Amino acid sequence: MPTTFNAISLGVFADIDPTEGNLNAENASSLVGLTFGGPGDSLVDDFVTISAAGTGFSGGRSNVYDMDNTSSNDQFSVDGGAAQTFDGTSIYSATVTYIDGTTATITAVVFQDTAGNLYLAPEFSANSDQTALEAAAIRSITLDSVAGTRYTGLTGSRETWDFVTCFAKGTGILTPKGEIPVEQLVPGDKVCTLDNGVQTIRWVGVRKVPAEGNLAPIRIKAGALGQNLPARDLWVSRQHRMLCRSKIAARMFDTPEALISANKLTLLSGVRQDDSLDHVTYCHILCDNHEVVFANGAPAETLYLGKYTKKSMSPEALDEIRMIFPELVDGLEDPKPAHHMPNNAPQRNLMRRLRKNKRAFIEAH
Repeated sequence: MPTTFNAISLGVFADIDPTEGNLNAENASSLVGLTFGGPGDSLVDDFVTISAAGTGFSGGRSNVYDMDNTSSNDQFSVDGGAAQTFDGTSIYSATVTYIDGTTATITAVVFQDTAGNLYLAPEFSANSDQTALEAAAIRSITLDSVAGTRYTGLTGSRETWDFVTCFAKGTGILTPKGEIPVEQLVPGDKVCTLDNGVQTIRWVGVRKVPAEGNLAPIRIKAGALGQNLPARDLWVSRQHRMLCRSKIAARMFDTPEALISANKLTLLSGVRQDDSLDHVTYCHILCDNHEVVFANGAPAETLYLGKYTKKSMSPEALDEIRMIFPELVDGLEDPKPAHHMPNNAPQRNLMRRLRKNKRAFIEAH
């Protein structure tokens, strides 16, 4: 796991660790009952990148921002800025509210620097809390109670907070030359799209990760979506959207086609999270516009570079894309989606209605 990771900035608050030289955050309870973020001020807009800086981890244990502050104080930077001195960390029982209003209960890791800047950290291992953090875009978090205040420090190697949509290695993408494995595609190659004919790939990203927790792929069995699609079993990341074509979608959204996240498809027969793999190699492809391509025959999106995706990508990947599409990386507005993208609750409702009415995810034209 990386020692550079994404976190959410929560603001500036009173010191939770006012007494140095021990392993306890004496004032952690001062944050109980507070809600960070809300409508019009969603936390998904407050992602920052944390990395070791200045003295780094030199104050004690390797790869840990130490709590006692009795030796050389450990330091980190936010978005590559000036070094900030780590102060303390605590864990809270918390309620996360997503953009669509649904909620989840987690144990939240919070840490603070000596200037009072407070951050919500990802987990240091793939677990149910990390899955909840990545389940959808987060609007707010409420710290309900203190779950722990005595720690040696904050582990610097933490999970990647990932919303990026990816195909698994081996997925066949339709091109004018026939179907080609996604990992063999390079910038400049052509792909066939549903709506705009042949388009050029402008950027490719490849990443191998442990296939566990929120990084485990969703397996869509051959024929599970209807119309004998996909033609072969298809593995994609949890947030990768597949194109639904349905009369039920038309009644719900005034359009028969909608892009639905793969993890919502698990309500359907033949679609499940695959926990049988040790590792998975994910591949992203980016075109000039958001497109629908054909993955093992099934319609699926290319990388959508919206603000939520940009918040979850590594600085290195964004720098690469910025060289090609500075307006997409630095622009204030999201690009136009290829098709309607419902929020999480309507997506789940659509899947329930498809299952209840025994209708295919992809109906014939």
